Amino acid sequence: MNEAAKRCMICAKPTEVLKGGICQPCQERIRREAMGEQAGVAEQAEREISRHGIAPKK
Repeated sequence: MNEAAKRCMICAKPTEVLKGGICQPCQERIRREAMGEQAGVAEQAEREISRHGIAPKK
């Protein structure tokens, strides 16, 4: 029998190189999204601190 082709869990494209079940392009996209979200959270935290009258340290 033929071995079933491995597919990415995110985009379902058949690929041979999988790390954790996710193809490299999807891993990079997820990483970029996560880093952008972290930057947004840091900016929001600084705004909240300054609203309470505390100077944020940079």
